[in-house]
Amino acid sequence: MQSIHILFLSAKATTDRELESLLEQDGYAVTTTRDFESLERHLDGRDFDLVILCLPLAPDQELNLLEKIKSHSPLTEVILITSTPNVEGAVASMKKGAFHYMAQPYKPNEVRLLTSNALEKRLLRLEVQELRSMVRNKESLPNLIGKNPRMQNLKREIARVAPLDCNVLILGETGTGKELVAKTIHNMSMRADQKFLAVNCGALNEELLGNELFGHEKEAFTGAQRVKKGVFEALAGGTLLLDEIGDMPLAMQVQLLRVLQEKSIMRIGGTREIPVDTRVLAATNRPLQEDVQAGGFRQDLYYRLNVFTLRIPPLRERADDIPLFCRYFLEKYTLEFNKTIERFSDEVVEILQHYQFPGNVRELENIIERAIVLCDGPVLERRHLPRRLRSPRALQYETKTRDHLLPLAELERQYIEDVLSIVGGNKKKAAEVLGIDRTTLWRKLKNQNETS
Repeated sequence: MQSIHILFLSAKATTDRELESLLEQDGYAVTTTRDFESLERHLDGRDFDLVILCLPLAPDQELNLLEKIKSHSPLTEVILITSTPNVEGAVASMKKGAFHYMAQPYKPNEVRLLTSNALEKRLLRLEVQELRSMVRNKESLPNLIGKNPRMQNLKREIARVAPLDCNVLILGETGTGKELVAKTIHNMSMRADQKFLAVNCGALNEELLGNELFGHEKEAFTGAQRVKKGVFEALAGGTLLLDEIGDMPLAMQVQLLRVLQEKSIMRIGGTREIPVDTRVLAATNRPLQEDVQAGGFRQDLYYRLNVFTLRIPPLRERADDIPLFCRYFLEKYTLEFNKTIERFSDEVVEILQHYQFPGNVRELENIIERAIVLCDGPVLERRHLPRRLRSPRALQYETKTRDHLLPLAELERQYIEDVLSIVGGNKKKAAEVLGIDRTTLWRKLKNQNETS
């Protein structure tokens, strides 16, 4: 993790040691300087996240210094501690971009709290700037962007494991961005200049999956008119993501285990071993440890894949990042649809931050895209949201009045409809989200149709 750098300009070393010590205890890298010459030298040498000014200066000198810092680095936050406090100075400082204006003598713990708030504001502004750049360049959704501590920890773990060339198991619900994490690992690894490919293990039957992974020899089966290289062989030094690894048939799991152990494959119909050099990443939304205990997934393969595990938090556990994604999607789709929607209403933001998002970031994008299509004014409002979010149950059933109470069967019917809508009508995915098997889902749908 990169350090947060603070530049502390102060004329009194003795009175500032407590504050410096507190900031360093919080994990910040603090550079202290006592004069303008060294201040300019430090500013020319790097961009600081925060500058704390604590000098006995005339008001016009304070404003000139503040202006100079902001012109050098507009996103650097500045806390101004002045010996000549007055209302005019405070107003002028805030207009020129100061985060806070306060009088001497200061309380170190008060400055410590202001520092935390200022750095949080800077992080948010940097994230928004990056999101806007991605919108302009038409880049894909940046699921990994976020200030939530769990996402910050995930980024640190990715940076740690990416260069090691070991197998990685990526766990996360549908829509959390497992493939994006895998691509990030690949792009940060020594294999970044080689190919990356994802294969969905749940989308192919055993025969087709084996042919896709290992290839076949000429005349290995009817219709095999030429040799076909499989993914392991064709990647040649690249990275392979085995997506939905939990859906891989048991017989294929045996073959995959052998590839991971021997670093070689045998084409279908072949008789010779072919060495392969492919990094394997695996991803699933299933509880693999439970599948191992139930006999649905091989324990030895699980340990082979699970050299390092990355867990992607679902969106409901990082609700503080939702406004950031909302801003990204608002800018993306207003640009795409040529609309001039300026913002979300406070009510919409509250609804989105309380909603559970079973479809995660993918569902949030779908909701906002649809709302922007429906919205013709400058503010996106509650009426533009899907029915499932306009109803009281969207706010985690917080409304308890009799008028809003529904029979249990009706709640179940609506929720199943919502989940099916989120996963595009895919009954297999819907059953996974609901925690039931497909037979049970089919029976519930059949009963609902008969009673409707």
